[in-house]
Amino acid sequence: MVAAYNPFEILNLPMIRRITQHGNHFIVLQRFNWPGIKEGHGFMATPYKDEKSGKVHAAQLAEKEGKLLNLFADIDKITALINDPRYSLFLCTFREESWNKKMIKLYQRSMISYIKSRMPISSNDAIVIQMDLKFGRLKATVTANGPEHEFDLYEMIK
Repeated sequence: MVAAYNPFEILNLPMIRRITQHGNHFIVLQRFNWPGIKEGHGFMATPYKDEKSGKVHAAQLAEKEGKLLNLFADIDKITALINDPRYSLFLCTFREESWNKKMIKLYQRSMISYIKSRMPISSNDAIVIQMDLKFGRLKATVTANGPEHEFDLYEMIK
């Protein structure tokens, strides 16, 4: 088993200050599953300058998956989560530029097994995996001898 690698920046109080200094007044805070984080104890935050943009993101979430918070009015709720050691909060930005290459290197075996179980692939097919963050969810778009398929990256590597 590979030690869990998480490419996202940790959300802490200095990061909240930095977010607000850049003109962001809202965040969508949603559940975030990742290897090494107890289910229900991880959260991903996506900052927004305006409420309308945040509402578009929040509308993409399943019921009880997350919600839009005002960084000023809801700061006590956010601070309580950050300060609670049971929870892990992350920002939707990456700690390092080559995060995607590191993900492929560390989780390649799990990803290939997952892809082979869900797509018709022969041993000669080239597999192309593009990773992208969409509405706070890390997705993998996979192309291999045919149409593209999109998967939840956590499901591929758990």
